[in-house]
Amino acid sequence: MRRLGKGLESLIQDIETPVTGNVSLVNIDYIKPNRFQPRKLFDSEKLNELAESIRENGLIQPLVVAKLNDTTYELIAGERRLLACKLIGIKEVHVYIKEVSDKEQLVLAIIENVQREDLTPIEEAKAYKRLIEEFGLLHEDVAKIMSKDRVTITNSLRLLKLSENIQTMIENKKLSSGHARAVLSVTEDKQEQFAEFIIEQQYNVRKAEEAAKDYENIVSVEKEPDTPSTVHQKSNKANFKLTEEELSKVIGHSVKIKEKNDSSCELTIKLKNKETLDELVEFLKESKILKNTIE
Repeated sequence: MRRLGKGLESLIQDIETPVTGNVSLVNIDYIKPNRFQPRKLFDSEKLNELAESIRENGLIQPLVVAKLNDTTYELIAGERRLLACKLIGIKEVHVYIKEVSDKEQLVLAIIENVQREDLTPIEEAKAYKRLIEEFGLLHEDVAKIMSKDRVTITNSLRLLKLSENIQTMIENKKLSSGHARAVLSVTEDKQEQFAEFIIEQQYNVRKAEEAAKDYENIVSVEKEPDTPSTVHQKSNKANFKLTEEELSKVIGHSVKIKEKNDSSCELTIKLKNKETLDELVEFLKESKILKNTIE
């Protein structure tokens, strides 16, 4: 903490501890939003729920603000509470006034959002990046501040290496951060295509990770643009690969699936000997995959 300024650790504790003294009542219109707010999107449903709670129970925890002049304050912590109060037409709110530097205000804004209210993965990554750039911190320093491990911070920051289009997919919740890490394992020129592919296939993270391993082989660079037929073939190859792996694990034998020209497919199971075949048949019977009439 020492690299962030003397006394910042105690300041963070103040923000995270219920306020009991030095509280003032101010006009809500005098409070400016936090200029360092990393959150760009607020869940309207959750905001309405918070507003109804404040309507019924009042604002239990005062907002934390910095005083700019006699009639103007800037919010340090409590962005959602401030928005919720405005939603139900509250005119005055209790505030706890703190004197902080711009750097301290940035840190507090980020900490409040990451620890108390989930940011989108991209908002969180940008918040960490800003901490690093404006304070000259290491990933380990940010991890200590946020009470997370260093790998989590590093993985978060890696999301910013993705293109704007892919970052938008993450922001719109079409891709999770887990999916995004799978996309990052593909070469840069294939990433957007792969991201669209796993969205189209509705892959979970595990399937996306498996598909990423062979995507370079599945998708070849061609001079001519893909036709609907070639796109379909590539999609099938990716699906076949995953099915082969899953089926092999279940039956304990190597499996190969080959698509034929008449749109049918051929399934091949490689066995060592006839005894292995008998064991496989018994396994399929017990699994109710084959009827017991098979001899």
